[in-house]
Amino acid sequence: MARGDPEHGIQRYDVPLREYRMLAATTEVDYPYFPFRISIDFVLVHNAAESQSKGKYREFFEKAVQKEGLIIRHQQSGQTHFTLISTPFHRLSREAESTQMCFPLKDCEVKPGMPSCCVPLSKIFVTDDTVRFINAPFQRKHGSLFVNYHDEKSFFTPAQRGCLTYQILTKIDISKDLKNERLGDSQDSEQEPSSSITSDEQLRRKGLTWLLMRDVYEEAFVLHAPSKEEPYFKEMQNGSLKTYNEFISEIEHDPRKSLSNAWERWYKFQPLNKIRDYFGEQIAYYFAWQGTFITLLWPAVIFGFIVFIYGFIDSISSSPLDWNHCKVVNFLGKTENVPCGMRNGVTLFFSMLTQWFMSSFDTKMNAFFAVFMSIWGSVFVQIWKRNNSVLSYQWNSDDFHAIEPDRPEFRGSKMKEDPITGEDIWISPAIFRYLKMIGSFFFVSFSMLLVIISLMLVTLLKIWMVYNFQCNKEYTFNCWLSAAFLPSVLNTLSAMGLGAVYSNLVARFNAWENHRTESEHNNSLIVKIFAFQMVNTYTSLFYVAFVRPESHGLQPNGLFGLGEEFKDTCLDDTCSSLLALQLLTHTLIKPVPKFLKDVVIPYFVKLFRLRMYTSRTEAKRVEAEEDDQANVLVREWLKPSAGDFVLWEMNEKIIMFGTTMMFASLFPLSPLLALIIGFVDMRIDAHRLIWFNRKPIPLITNGIGIWLPILTFLQYCAVFTNAFIVAFTSGFCSTFFADGEYCTVQNRLIIVIVFQNLVFGLKYLLSSVIPSVPASIKVALRKKRYVTAHIMEKGDVPHKTRIKKRTRMVKLAWITSNHKARRGKRKNDTPTPPKMMMKRLLQD
Repeated sequence: MARGDPEHGIQRYDVPLREYRMLAATTEVDYPYFPFRISIDFVLVHNAAESQSKGKYREFFEKAVQKEGLIIRHQQSGQTHFTLISTPFHRLSREAESTQMCFPLKDCEVKPGMPSCCVPLSKIFVTDDTVRFINAPFQRKHGSLFVNYHDEKSFFTPAQRGCLTYQILTKIDISKDLKNERLGDSQDSEQEPSSSITSDEQLRRKGLTWLLMRDVYEEAFVLHAPSKEEPYFKEMQNGSLKTYNEFISEIEHDPRKSLSNAWERWYKFQPLNKIRDYFGEQIAYYFAWQGTFITLLWPAVIFGFIVFIYGFIDSISSSPLDWNHCKVVNFLGKTENVPCGMRNGVTLFFSMLTQWFMSSFDTKMNAFFAVFMSIWGSVFVQIWKRNNSVLSYQWNSDDFHAIEPDRPEFRGSKMKEDPITGEDIWISPAIFRYLKMIGSFFFVSFSMLLVIISLMLVTLLKIWMVYNFQCNKEYTFNCWLSAAFLPSVLNTLSAMGLGAVYSNLVARFNAWENHRTESEHNNSLIVKIFAFQMVNTYTSLFYVAFVRPESHGLQPNGLFGLGEEFKDTCLDDTCSSLLALQLLTHTLIKPVPKFLKDVVIPYFVKLFRLRMYTSRTEAKRVEAEEDDQANVLVREWLKPSAGDFVLWEMNEKIIMFGTTMMFASLFPLSPLLALIIGFVDMRIDAHRLIWFNRKPIPLITNGIGIWLPILTFLQYCAVFTNAFIVAFTSGFCSTFFADGEYCTVQNRLIIVIVFQNLVFGLKYLLSSVIPSVPASIKVALRKKRYVTAHIMEKGDVPHKTRIKKRTRMVKLAWITSNHKARRGKRKNDTPTPPKMMMKRLLQD
C-alpha cells in the first residue's frame, strides 16, 4: 500500500512481508497498478541513517525518475535501504526506439553458417542453438512485425532491460532542482546554504553517476536472475522440502543454470549469444576475443611443441650422458671437467637433464618459428576483425546510438554555445587539458624508470649471490636457485607490486586530466595502463635478450661501471636458455596473484561485509542472518563487485598475446602455456561472473574498442623483436654462417633487414587475401538495409522475404493432400496444384 514518506514527501510502496519472503526466489514484485508482476531492473543502495542534505538529493532524483515513467519501490533491511527501480514495457520501448536498438523480425529467419568440414564432429562442441533473424531498428508503430513483441516479459533480454534502464537513469538531470532549492533556502530562511551545491555549479549534468560520486547512493547494481543452483536454495533443500518447493515454484526460468551448463563445460564452444543476452555486448565481445585467441593458439602450440621436441632430441644427441666424465657449467656458461667423485649419479643426471632442457630452446628451427609467430599475429588480428564483423551484424551493435552524457567529474571553466543544441555548455580549454596530459606523461615515464631501477637492484642482488655461492666455479643446484630461478621470481613479484601501486595512482592522474565523456576517460586510462604494464612485463625479458649477452659488449666494466666482478653477462649459447627460464617463471607465477585478487580476496571481503552487516545483538544475530539470506537483495548486495572487469581482463590477455608473439621464438612452449592459462582463466571468469560476483551493468559496444589499435601496435613490435632475437640473441647466425667470424654486427643487421622485409611482405599479402568482412556478411548487410528501408517506407516486411516460408507450407500441404488422395481417402477430390494453392493463400 502506498503511503507518504515523512522525510522525503514522496510516495513509497513498501514491500509487504509476503513479498519480502517472496523476494527470496524471484526478482519480480507486484505493483498495485499493474495486473502482472514486473521485474526489478535496477537497485540503488544507501544508508538509512544519513544527513538530511543527501536525503533531499535522493528526493529530487526519485521524483525525476518517476517523471521519466519509471517505477520506484523501497525496502529496508537494518540500516541498509534499497531503492528498487522497474522500467515498464512502454518506457523501455520508447528508449529502444530513440537509441535505434535493433530487434529480430518475424518470418525472417537466417540459417546459421555451418563449418566447411567436420560438420558431424563440430556439432559435439556447439552450445548455442539460438535462432537468428534479420534485425531492424525498433519502431513502436511497427511493433507487431518484431518477434515476441506482444510478450512483454520476453521481448527485451535481461541485458537490454538493464542497459536501457541504466541509460535512462544516467540521462536524468536534477541540477535545476538543486539550484532552485538553494535559491529557495537563501530567500525564505536564514538557513546556512549548502556549499556542496554551489561548489559544483560548473557540472553540466547531475544524475545517477553524480549521485554515486557524491556518495548519495553508496552502490548501484542490477540483479542476477534467480537460480535453483544458489547455495541458499541448496541449503534449503537439505532442510524442509516443503519450504524448498514453495520457494522454487517462484522461479519460472533459470537462465543462469542454463548458461552455466553450456558455458562452463571445458570441451564446449562458448554460447556467445546467450552471454550477450544475459551480460550485454561488452562482456560478450571480450569472451569472443578470448575464444578466438585460444582457438588460433592451437597451430602455434603444435608447431612450438614440434620445435621443442626437435631441440630436446638434438640436445641429447649433442651432449650424451657420460658416467665416466663429469662436467659442470658455471654461472658464465663455461664448461669445466671435474672428477666424478664430487657428485653422485642422481646429481649428475639432474644436471644433464637440466642442461638438455635448457639447451633445447635455441635450435636451427627458432628462426622459422619466429617467422611463423610474427605472421600468426597478423592472421589472428585479421580473423578477429572478421569475427567482429560477423558478431556486429548478428548483434546489431553498430546501429545502437547511445547518448553519452558528460562525466560528473568533468569541470568546465568557460561557457560556450553548443553547435548542435544551441545551449550554453561548460567547456575546458584545450591548453589546460594538454598541460595536464603532459604532466601525466611525466608521471608514467617516471613510473617506467622505477621499473628499470627495480630490475637493476634485483640484478645486483643476483650478482652478490653468485659470488657468495661461488657459482663462477661450479653451477650447482643452489647456484641455479639463487642465480636463475630466484631473480626471475623477484623480477615477477616486483613487476606485480609496482603494477598494483601504479594502477591506483594512474586512475587519479587520469581523472585529473578532466575528460568530458566516459569513453575518452576510459581510452586514456587504457593507454596509460597498457604502456606501463608493457614496460613492467617486458623489461626483464629485453634485458636478458639484448643486454646480458657478452658478445654485445654492453657491460665492458660491469654494471654501472662497478668493475669486472659485477658483470652480469652470459655466453651466446646460454642467453637464450636464460630468457626461456625468465619467461617460464613469469608465465607460471603471474596467474597466482590474479587468482588471489579475483577470487580469494573478494571471498574474504564478502565474509567481512556479512559479518559487519550482521554485527547486531547476539540475541538477534541468528534471526537476522536467516532473514538476510532469504532476501535476494541482500544476497546480491553482499556479493563482491566485478569492477572494471573487461578493462583489467583485456589488459592481461593483451600482455599475454604480446609475450607469446615477441618471445616465443626462444621459448616454443610459450603458446602451450598461454593456451592452458587462457583456457582455465576463461572458465574461472565464467563461473565467477555467473555465481560469485554481482552482475555487471550491461553495456552495448561494437567491438573491443581501443584494444584493436594496441593489437596492431604489438604486431609490429613482435616483428622487430623477433628479428633482433634471431640475429643477435639466438645461435642462428653461427649456424647460418659456418665460420663464426662472419657473425659481425653488419651481417646480423642484414639478417634483421631480410627477416623484417620477408615477414612484412607475408603479413601484407595475408591481410589482402583475408578480408576483414566476409562476403556473406556483405550480402546480409545489403539484405538488412533493403528490409529496413522497406519497413520504413511501407510498414511491412518485404513479400519476398516471407514468401519462402509460405511456399514451404503450401508444398507440404499439397504433398499431404496428394498422398491422401492416392490412398483413396479422398477419391472425389482432386489435389490442388501448389501454384493454385499459393494464389488462394495470397488472396486471403
